[in-house]
Amino acid sequence: MFDIGFWEIFLILILALLVVGPERLPKAARTAGYWLGKARRYVEGVKEEVASEFDVNELKRMVHNQEVQINELQSQLNETVTLDEKTPEEPERDYEIIEEDASEVDQESKKAGD
Repeated sequence: MFDIGFWEIFLILILALLVVGPERLPKAARTAGYWLGKARRYVEGVKEEVASEFDVNELKRMVHNQEVQINELQSQLNETVTLDEKTPEEPERDYEIIEEDASEVDQESKKAGD
């Protein structure tokens, strides 16, 4: 993150010791560590929120794509229903229905039985 070497850190510690004093330096170091940790946790939280927001956008995109597919299927289904309504209720037959008189069928069955 920062390009700080050993000598820069050493110089900062010497200046802190001179400014704060040896009695208050441990407490100042603890306080500085506390606030740095809190800042790091805050930054991590922001990173996680941004990552989750990107995930939400991805989910929204997927839902939109599914809705588009559903609408296309629904329009195809409506077209099929419309075509079914246009066709006649009884399709033309390639065969002829022969109706026989019931009495003739009975007489033929009696002859076959004798």
